[in-house]
Amino acid sequence: MPPFISTLFISVFLFFLVTIVITYLDEFIGKGLRTFDLIKLFGYAWISLIPQCIPLAVLLASIMSFGNLAENYELAAMKSSGLSLFKIIKPVFVFIVFLAATTFLFNNFILPVVHLKFQSLLYDIRQKKPTVNIKEGIFYNKIDNYALRVGKKSANKDTLKDIFIYDHSAHQGNNVQMYAKSGKLTTTADTSALVLMLRDGNRYEEVVNQSGSAPHKKPLAQLNFKQLQVNIELVDFKLKRTDENQFKGHEEMMNIWQIDSVADSTKRLLNKRFYELERQSGLFFYGRTSATVNKLNKQKTIPVRQFFDSLSPNDHYRSIENALNIARSAASYIDSAEQNEKSESASIDSMLVEWHKKIVVCFACIILFFIGAPLGAIIKKGGLGLPVVVAVFFFLAYFILTEAYTSLAYEGTVPVWQAMWAPLFIFAPISIFLTYKAAKDSAIFDVTIYYLWIEKLFKKKKRA
Repeated sequence: MPPFISTLFISVFLFFLVTIVITYLDEFIGKGLRTFDLIKLFGYAWISLIPQCIPLAVLLASIMSFGNLAENYELAAMKSSGLSLFKIIKPVFVFIVFLAATTFLFNNFILPVVHLKFQSLLYDIRQKKPTVNIKEGIFYNKIDNYALRVGKKSANKDTLKDIFIYDHSAHQGNNVQMYAKSGKLTTTADTSALVLMLRDGNRYEEVVNQSGSAPHKKPLAQLNFKQLQVNIELVDFKLKRTDENQFKGHEEMMNIWQIDSVADSTKRLLNKRFYELERQSGLFFYGRTSATVNKLNKQKTIPVRQFFDSLSPNDHYRSIENALNIARSAASYIDSAEQNEKSESASIDSMLVEWHKKIVVCFACIILFFIGAPLGAIIKKGGLGLPVVVAVFFFLAYFILTEAYTSLAYEGTVPVWQAMWAPLFIFAPISIFLTYKAAKDSAIFDVTIYYLWIEKLFKKKKRA
């Protein structure tokens, strides 16, 4: 358990740095997020990474544990007392099966909720505007309906000098202007508004469409003040939470039964659309062409060629144009339906990938355990040296195969179930081979054996 817990924590931390912090770092910087919101986001991300790191933790912990037993000759002592490798492995295997079942329950019931919370919060953070950052001598227009310019700022950046404010909140142009020699910048307690306390300045306002004034005249209102407070709303700069129900349609937010239901209804919808496509484009009747011709012959109707020859040139031209327009319309409808079918098919493949992914990771724990435990018994090294190198090599191979086949599944090149289970089909024979060699106490990683074998081979050739 100590190697398993420690390696699980380290692997989750590394995956967290690579897939979350480095990937989404630009989304967090400069937005003035609360510490509580960041803790929630990182907590959801941390929990969502646990299932994909469990196979690595199982592989590494099994290699370290059984390698430590073999290095200290405890494994040899147990074998000499009559215990086979399978009996020695049995208690740990029971734990691994329990861990795989727990992982499935976690993937099916807890992980969809965690993904929903994480994705909705990440979406809201992406939509949030950066915090107000007013630079000296440059107009700042990121606040809706306002433009601000500050000549100088104090060292603590809350006292401003030479302030220009253009208020466009009335949506009548640049008709309100304020100038002040100095001022102080603060925000309200809930950060919903920016508070500017202006001193020694003027406020000008052009009164538009004032009753009783001539259309071409715009009276000017002027206010000289010693102190004036201006409140600017920062609604767009606050973190607005979106209704989580809008994200529930994604496959990562559903369990396997919900995925089955949605995929089945999507397939039925595709079949219905295909039938409508056949019916509206006329393809439905192509298979009955011969029957239609025989029916027309029995009714002794005028042949199509003779009918067209009897038309006047204008009628003949209009008939051809109408036929071409019908053909173009049908072709356009078929192209549109084909694009919709590809989109829906890709959506079904994504759902099936997520469905298999929830189950594959559970069996990956068992397969990788039967790679790690025999490897530890064969290598006879514990600790964080050679076992870590071997474990990382095998896990990287498994991870690369999984990502490659998942891409093929998304592209539709390989059936989804084959692509998702292919890495396990590849690693299963390796696990069986290593377990067999460990049970027979085969030293397949002993370089001396291969050196002696090569030396014997050359001696035989020399004698010949």
